[in-house]
Amino acid sequence: MNEQASLLLPLIPFIPLLAASFVAFAESDETGRRVAFLTGTLPALGLAGALMGRLIALHDPKAVLLAWGGFLYADLLTCLFIVCTFALVAAVGTYSFSYMGRECAQGIVTAQGLKNYYSLLLVFCAFMTWTVTISHLFFMFLVVEIATIAVSFLVATEKTKFALIASFKYNLLVVMAMLFAVMGAILIFARMSAAYPSLSRIHLLEMGKLAVLLPAPLVLIGVACFTCAFGTKGGMMPFHSWLPDAHSEAPAPISALLSGLVIAIGPFLFARTVTFFAPRYSAVQLFVAGVACVSIVLGILLSIVQNDLKRLLAYSSISQIGYIFAGISLGTYLGLYGGFFHVVTHLLAKSLLFLCAGAVIYRVGVRRISDLGGLARKMPVTAFCFFLGALSMGGMPFLAGFMSKYTIILALAKARIWWAVAIATFAGVLTLAGLVWAANRVFWSEESPKVAALAAEHHELPLPMMIPMVLLASLIVLFGVLPQSLYPVLDGATRSILAMLAV
Repeated sequence: MNEQASLLLPLIPFIPLLAASFVAFAESDETGRRVAFLTGTLPALGLAGALMGRLIALHDPKAVLLAWGGFLYADLLTCLFIVCTFALVAAVGTYSFSYMGRECAQGIVTAQGLKNYYSLLLVFCAFMTWTVTISHLFFMFLVVEIATIAVSFLVATEKTKFALIASFKYNLLVVMAMLFAVMGAILIFARMSAAYPSLSRIHLLEMGKLAVLLPAPLVLIGVACFTCAFGTKGGMMPFHSWLPDAHSEAPAPISALLSGLVIAIGPFLFARTVTFFAPRYSAVQLFVAGVACVSIVLGILLSIVQNDLKRLLAYSSISQIGYIFAGISLGTYLGLYGGFFHVVTHLLAKSLLFLCAGAVIYRVGVRRISDLGGLARKMPVTAFCFFLGALSMGGMPFLAGFMSKYTIILALAKARIWWAVAIATFAGVLTLAGLVWAANRVFWSEESPKVAALAAEHHELPLPMMIPMVLLASLIVLFGVLPQSLYPVLDGATRSILAMLAV
């Protein structure tokens, strides 16, 4: 393995931590807090991009950047998640300048609550970075739990009864589920340390070795524990019960963060552990594909019967996360590539859809689909962005979501899991129909009384809310028309996993 030292790698998470300390404790006005927030995200995004560029330039799938004696590491998959983290948090924070600012002005959120909101977003960035860079499996589980706690506080930002219940439910279920991951790791570590004393700890870069060293019964028990834990973290059925409540009760910017990024941690951890066993045990592939297909179908069926716009999008996320797990579980080049690709396209489309839903709530004050209609006349940019996100999520050609879904379905076909191909294709059609129906009902149907009562405004949304939405929509079009622009990083991320699998 091509290992190189990096001075930037340990620096990145401390940038948002310092900014979080300033936001939380310094006496500053709202402008100062906003500047501190952007200072804590944009420079770190630039550093993560520099790490990614360095690894791409090496043209070596076995290239890894190390720091702190190998305790921290970064391959292209790690860099992809760090870049996605800081990019989306920066977009969500910018959107929140107006969205959460008005909630503070209306008394929904206190001034102290607003400070906590921005500081928790930055803390989440730091621990998310450590989650994907720590090589020691047990320490990685620890920082995942801390990031979970930070997100649970963000879900409860508005402190309503249902928001507090959703926050507690999310925290309880995800923390308890991670105990299954700990149990699976302990089982593997106990066997590994007894039979192979040269392996002193479960190093994620050496997980490929364990796939051939451990006995089959132990592998299957460990895989079951990991699937339960990471399936819960990702919101895959039947481990999904926290997701609809958390997504719908959180402020709209946090809903975008949850659906776009937080649930993607489940597939990341899955790729770092279970994927290494899948090619050698066909039962693992079939088991995960079966669970994923249940999530794909039931998620979209429950989505299309919702009258709450945010719950509709939340259940759609349960369906989409199933595609990601189905692809990654195959352990093949095409499956991994499609899974990582869909992580990116789902992040773009679903974050955009939740931000558009937040724009509707910001302007109209309601989110029941039956109370909406004809909004396109007063919110044309939001209508266009929502429709674009819906088409991408449904797999419309020349948009980003089509290419990633097609790659996953092609990977399932290559693995000859034909029933999964049929289910994924059928659910894709349902997704397109359901989300396009919702877009039409909210924006292009007959104008509802609540929408008709809105005063005509030259600017439908404040600029800080508009910019992230337009940027996300632009990236959906870019990656749909030019999917090869993502090829270097996705190919490198996929080959980095395969290189460790072949150890």
